[in-house]
Amino acid sequence: MSKTVTHVKDWFNCNVIYKEYVSRDGPDIVYASDGETISCYISGHTKLFINEKGEEIISNQQIFLDSDDITITDQYSGIFEIDGRNRPIKMIENFYDEDGNKDLIVVYL
Repeated sequence: MSKTVTHVKDWFNCNVIYKEYVSRDGPDIVYASDGETISCYISGHTKLFINEKGEEIISNQQIFLDSDDITITDQYSGIFEIDGRNRPIKMIENFYDEDGNKDLIVVYL
């Protein structure tokens, strides 16, 4: 763990549940019924960004996570449950430490 995450983890005062994508049943998407509880920091800023498809996306909530606590293989495949609400992932941004190791993950909802 780098110095960045060591300091940021002092702010991790919330918990979210990450549920992985399981399958698609017609128009319905099935997620894991039991998720993984993860400590995080939640920010409620409104942010506008352009995704890799060139689409404008608005995020009104961001989750800051330690990369040691979670592995997301496909950034659009899972959902986060926050206060009983399922929130789809709009984008994920990875930050790396001074040695090039993934350090901090910001998930845009």
